[in-house]
Amino acid sequence: MRKIFVCISLLIFGLAVNFSNAMDFKDVTNESGTGDPGRGKGVAVGDFNNDGLLDFYVSNKGGGNVLFQNMGGMKFKDVTVQAGVNEAGYSLGSCWGDINNDGYLDLYVPKGGVYEVESNRLFLNNGDGTFTDITATAGVGTKSFSYGSAMADVDHDGYLDIFCANYGPNNKNVLYHNNGNNTFTEVTDKAGLGDLGWCWSATFADVNGDGFDDLYVVHGRYPAGERNKLYLNNGDGTFKDFSKESGTDDPNWGLGATFADADNDGDLDLFVSNYQGGNKFFLNDGTGHFKDYTKEARLDNYQGWGKGPIFADFDHDGYLDLYEADCKGPNHLYKNNGKGIFTDITDKIPGINCGTVKRSKGVAVADFDNDGDMDLYVVNWNTPNRLFKNTQNDKNFLKVSLEGRASNRSAVGSWVKVYDAGHLGDMKYFRGLREVTTASGFCSMSSLDLHFGLDASKKYDLDIKFTNGTKVVMNDVSCGQTLKIKEPAKINSIAKR
Repeated sequence: MRKIFVCISLLIFGLAVNFSNAMDFKDVTNESGTGDPGRGKGVAVGDFNNDGLLDFYVSNKGGGNVLFQNMGGMKFKDVTVQAGVNEAGYSLGSCWGDINNDGYLDLYVPKGGVYEVESNRLFLNNGDGTFTDITATAGVGTKSFSYGSAMADVDHDGYLDIFCANYGPNNKNVLYHNNGNNTFTEVTDKAGLGDLGWCWSATFADVNGDGFDDLYVVHGRYPAGERNKLYLNNGDGTFKDFSKESGTDDPNWGLGATFADADNDGDLDLFVSNYQGGNKFFLNDGTGHFKDYTKEARLDNYQGWGKGPIFADFDHDGYLDLYEADCKGPNHLYKNNGKGIFTDITDKIPGINCGTVKRSKGVAVADFDNDGDMDLYVVNWNTPNRLFKNTQNDKNFLKVSLEGRASNRSAVGSWVKVYDAGHLGDMKYFRGLREVTTASGFCSMSSLDLHFGLDASKKYDLDIKFTNGTKVVMNDVSCGQTLKIKEPAKINSIAKR
């Protein structure tokens, strides 16, 4: 595998250089204009108009959905109608992805439907701030009551495919293969993903490091629950059910799941929010085999009605923290102390628990104000959503924005690893792994940009791998900036990650 060294233009953010692990947020919902009071289910973050500011789409199960355009300065504008995505309610886990590689994010909207007969919608981005509904011609309008959706290039042909996690009896999940011409072909049974069950969400992640995104599907049926499914990608467009062997076939009533390298060992771990039966945290051994580490991680002290989990390094100490929305009680914020051990610090940050809401749903993280730290958006049911501005405001971060060429344009499925400068590949100096993904937690999608908390007094080496196998190495990188990296050239072989 050849290494390609590229010169990257840098966008510099921040002023302070102290390496702090303080954590604080400010509720800016009212002044931002983002407190949509609908029957919220999920939120999908994406820069739909390519102005460098992250926008987001709120899916409501009842009442209209809302597209919020970021106007800068943590101010947002409702542009739903003028953009042409004023979809009626009963929408669930929407996601963004550039399905035709034209440089603009398109939008997929799953529909539950009043009578469970409405079809999902695919909106093609016209590149001028408006969208066209191409559902009928694209062939992706399933009426199977989709709760969650996710995009990934499962066969590495350079185009994003669409997976729908469907809910209810006899509603099998659906995988649509992208034909590369704004049309799709349903390949569910051929791919080995025709699972029947009560599915709430799904997310793609490369759990065994072979370069192909695997698929985790969260099941849940009251009151007995159903076992979740982990499917390993065979690399040829088909999948193998690896649920039992992996140790992640949790039998409780699951709702949301998110992958992240929580212990900084170079593989993706798993957190599952359960509506009943207690949440679960699984450590990955790097081969796709997981160990239940919930008790050791100190994440077993709360038996609430878990819903929307998400990882992010909120305090820039180099470790991914965990926020979890709850459907019946207060939300929780857990600080990662290192090596995947957590402390509940919810009570130390006023308002972060959305305590008066009682019914939070999906959650997303993103740097909405481009100051280098991760802000937090929480979707609530029948009460205003909340936007929390992270007040970290230092240079102890690095953001990476990837763009594919031979790989899919959104670079979904690509990885970035960070090491101390001069120690590329040495795990003693490893500082984190991030993967570009389109779905995480419950009915939600966070930013496609990858964020690292790092000590700004040091420099770092980056190991970047796109889905098509292209590798980019960057040396002596400083913090406090955003790297915009385009995939340099096509490589036909797939790299071991």
